[in-house]
Amino acid sequence: MVEISTSILSVKKEESIQKFYDLEVAHTDYFHIDVMDGKFVEADTSETMKEYTNVIKQISNIPLDVHLMVENVGEYVDEYIGVNPNIITFHYEALKNKEQIKKMIGYIKENGIKVGLSIKPGTRLEEIY
Repeated sequence: MVEISTSILSVKKEESIQKFYDLEVAHTDYFHIDVMDGKFVEADTSETMKEYTNVIKQISNIPLDVHLMVENVGEYVDEYIGVNPNIITFHYEALKNKEQIKKMIGYIKENGIKVGLSIKPGTRLEEIY
Protein backbone atom coordinates (compact mmCIF):
# COMPACT_ATOMS: atom_id res chain seq x y z
CA MET A 1 0.00 0.00 0.00
CA VAL A 2 1.32 3.41 -0.98
CA GLU A 3 0.60 6.44 1.18
CA ILE A 4 1.22 10.04 0.21
CA SER A 5 2.37 12.71 2.66
CA THR A 6 2.02 16.06 0.92
CA SER A 7 4.28 18.89 2.04
CA ILE A 8 2.48 22.18 2.53
CA LEU A 9 5.73 24.13 2.83
CA SER A 10 5.27 26.09 -0.39
CA VAL A 11 1.57 26.90 0.09
CA LYS A 12 0.89 30.64 0.03
CA LYS A 13 -1.13 31.96 2.97
CA GLU A 14 -3.76 33.58 0.80
CA GLU A 15 -4.34 30.23 -0.97
CA SER A 16 -3.92 27.95 2.03
CA ILE A 17 -7.52 26.99 2.85
CA GLN A 18 -8.34 26.22 -0.79
CA LYS A 19 -5.10 24.22 -1.18
CA PHE A 20 -5.87 22.19 1.94
CA TYR A 21 -9.35 21.40 0.61
CA ASP A 22 -7.89 20.53 -2.80
CA LEU A 23 -5.40 18.14 -1.21
CA GLU A 24 -8.17 16.49 0.76
CA VAL A 25 -10.26 16.03 -2.39
CA ALA A 26 -7.16 14.59 -4.10
CA HIS A 27 -6.98 12.01 -1.27
CA THR A 28 -3.60 12.86 0.19
CA ASP A 29 -2.98 10.56 3.14
CA TYR A 30 -1.11 13.06 5.33
CA PHE A 31 -0.34 16.74 5.52
CA HIS A 32 3.45 17.01 5.86
CA ILE A 33 4.30 19.86 8.23
CA ASP A 34 7.91 21.10 7.77
CA VAL A 35 8.79 22.97 10.97
CA MET A 36 12.05 24.93 10.77
CA ASP A 37 13.32 27.25 13.48
CA GLY A 38 15.89 29.35 11.58
CA LYS A 39 18.65 27.88 13.77
CA PHE A 40 18.96 24.19 12.94
CA VAL A 41 18.33 25.16 9.32
CA GLU A 42 18.36 28.66 7.81
CA ALA A 43 14.67 28.99 7.05
CA ASP A 44 12.13 29.74 9.77
CA THR A 45 8.70 28.29 9.09
CA SER A 46 7.66 27.73 12.69
CA GLU A 47 4.90 30.38 12.86
CA THR A 48 3.50 29.60 9.42
CA MET A 49 3.40 25.86 10.11
CA LYS A 50 1.72 26.46 13.48
CA GLU A 51 -0.90 28.59 11.74
CA TYR A 52 -1.41 26.03 8.95
CA THR A 53 -1.66 23.19 11.46
CA ASN A 54 -4.38 25.00 13.38
CA VAL A 55 -6.33 25.64 10.17
CA ILE A 56 -5.99 22.04 9.02
CA LYS A 57 -7.16 20.69 12.37
CA GLN A 58 -10.30 22.85 12.08
CA ILE A 59 -11.24 21.86 8.53
CA SER A 60 -9.86 18.35 7.96
CA ASN A 61 -9.47 14.93 9.54
CA ILE A 62 -6.43 14.04 7.45
CA PRO A 63 -3.57 13.09 9.80
CA LEU A 64 -0.46 15.19 10.26
CA ASP A 65 3.10 14.13 9.53
CA VAL A 66 5.27 16.61 11.46
CA HIS A 67 8.94 16.98 10.48
CA LEU A 68 10.94 18.98 13.04
CA MET A 69 14.08 20.65 11.73
CA VAL A 70 14.75 22.50 14.97
CA GLU A 71 17.38 22.82 17.69
CA ASN A 72 15.02 22.60 20.66
CA VAL A 73 13.29 19.34 19.80
CA GLY A 74 11.52 18.98 23.16
CA GLU A 75 9.83 22.37 22.94
CA TYR A 76 8.41 21.64 19.50
CA VAL A 77 7.43 18.08 20.36
CA ASP A 78 5.42 19.42 23.29
CA GLU A 79 3.78 21.98 21.02
CA TYR A 80 2.81 19.46 18.34
CA ILE A 81 1.72 16.67 20.69
CA GLY A 82 -1.27 18.90 21.44
CA VAL A 83 -2.55 18.58 17.85
CA ASN A 84 -2.28 14.79 17.91
CA PRO A 85 -0.21 14.15 14.78
CA ASN A 86 0.15 10.65 13.37
CA ILE A 87 3.93 10.92 13.34
CA ILE A 88 6.66 13.27 14.54
CA THR A 89 10.07 13.06 12.89
CA PHE A 90 13.08 14.83 14.39
CA HIS A 91 16.73 15.04 13.45
CA TYR A 92 19.34 12.80 15.01
CA GLU A 93 21.81 15.70 14.98
CA ALA A 94 19.52 18.02 16.98
CA LEU A 95 20.05 16.18 20.27
CA LYS A 96 23.34 15.91 22.11
CA ASN A 97 23.60 12.15 22.58
CA LYS A 98 21.95 8.81 22.00
CA GLU A 99 20.45 8.76 25.49
CA GLN A 100 18.55 11.98 24.78
CA ILE A 101 17.41 10.55 21.46
CA LYS A 102 16.10 7.39 23.15
CA LYS A 103 14.27 9.46 25.77
CA MET A 104 12.67 11.64 23.09
CA ILE A 105 11.57 8.60 21.10
CA GLY A 106 10.04 7.11 24.26
CA TYR A 107 8.31 10.37 25.15
CA ILE A 108 6.71 10.71 21.72
CA LYS A 109 5.60 7.06 21.72
CA GLU A 110 4.13 7.42 25.24
CA ASN A 111 1.81 10.02 23.74
CA GLY A 112 0.51 7.54 21.15
CA ILE A 113 2.43 9.07 18.25
CA LYS A 114 4.70 7.29 15.78
CA VAL A 115 8.32 8.47 15.65
CA GLY A 116 10.65 9.08 12.74
CA LEU A 117 14.35 9.83 12.96
CA SER A 118 15.85 11.93 10.19
CA ILE A 119 19.54 12.41 9.42
CA LYS A 120 21.47 15.01 7.49
CA PRO A 121 23.20 13.82 4.30
CA GLY A 122 26.65 14.00 5.93
CA THR A 123 25.72 11.81 8.90
CA ARG A 124 26.99 8.25 8.69
CA LEU A 125 24.38 5.54 9.29
CA GLU A 126 26.84 3.74 11.56
CA GLU A 127 26.46 6.59 14.08
CA ILE A 128 22.82 5.68 14.61
CA TYR A 129 23.47 2.03 15.38
